[in-house]
Amino acid sequence: DVQDEIVANLPGCERAEILQHGYAVEYDMVRPHQIHATCETKSIAGLFLAGQINGTSGYEEAAGQGLVAGLNAARRARGDDAVTLRRDQAYIGVMMDDLVTKTPREPYRMFTSRAEHRLILRSDNAADRLTPLAISWSLTDSARESAHTQRTEQLSAVRTAVDSARVGGKPLAKHAKQPGYTPTDFAADLKAHGFDAAQLSVGVLDTALAELQYEGYIARQRAEIKRHAEMERRSIPDALDPRSITGLRTEAAEALARFKPDTVGQAARLEGINPADVSVLLIALREAANLTGTKNGAGG
Repeated sequence: DVQDEIVANLPGCERAEILQHGYAVEYDMVRPHQIHATCETKSIAGLFLAGQINGTSGYEEAAGQGLVAGLNAARRARGDDAVTLRRDQAYIGVMMDDLVTKTPREPYRMFTSRAEHRLILRSDNAADRLTPLAISWSLTDSARESAHTQRTEQLSAVRTAVDSARVGGKPLAKHAKQPGYTPTDFAADLKAHGFDAAQLSVGVLDTALAELQYEGYIARQRAEIKRHAEMERRSIPDALDPRSITGLRTEAAEALARFKPDTVGQAARLEGINPADVSVLLIALREAANLTGTKNGAGG
C-alpha cells in the first residue's frame, strides 16, 4: 500500500499499476560503541555477536565475524586472552575496526577500497600472513602447518635464486620490474640460472614476483605501519574519563566517552577526533601512567 501511494504521487504515474511490489529488509543492530573488535559486547561480558546484528550485509562479512566471535568465545571459555586482527594483517581486521569506530549510514560491506594497506593485504599472500596466526591460535591441523612450512621454504629459495641471477647484465630483481614482465618470464629466467620453478607449489612464483615488482611500495607501507604501531598497541584504561582531560575538545571527549575505544589507534579513527586530540590524549595517558608509577613506587 505504501509503494502504491508513492508511485501514484509521481508525476505521470497517477494511473500506474505495480505488477510486482518490491520488498524491504529491516533488522535491528547494535551500535559501534557497544562492541569490541573481538566481537564481544561491552555491556555483557562473554556475549559475542556476529553478522547482521553488527550492522553488516553479506555472507563473507558474517563468516569473518563468526570466525572472530567463535575464536574469542572459545578462548574465553579456556581462560585465554581475547585476540584481534590488525588493519594491516587482514581484511577481517579492517572490517572489525570499521565496525567499532564508524557509525554506519547503510549496511556495511567489506570493499578493498576501505583498506589503506591493500598492497600488503593481497590474495596471493593470505596464507603467508594468516597461517602463523592460525597456528598460534590453535586453528590449524598438521597438514595445513606442513603446507605452510613448505611454502615458506620455497619462497625463501626463490628469493635466494633471484639474488644471484642476472639477465642482460643487470640483476634479475631489477629486470623483473620492466613493463609486461610475467610469471612465465620469471620462471624462464630462473630456469636459465638452474632453478626449476615447475617444482614449486601453486602460487609461490606469483607471490615472489609480486614482492619483487612492488617491493618499493610495500616497503613504504611497512614503514608507515611501523610508525603507527605504537598507537595501535597503546591501550586506553576503562577508568579514564575523557571529560576530565585538560585541553581536550568537547566533541572529542564526547566521542571517546561514547565509543570507549580500546586503543589510541582506534581513538584516532573515530569521527570527531583530530590529530591534535590524539596528542592531548597521549599526554594524558603518559601523565596517568607516571602518576600510577609514582603511587606504586611510594607504596612499594
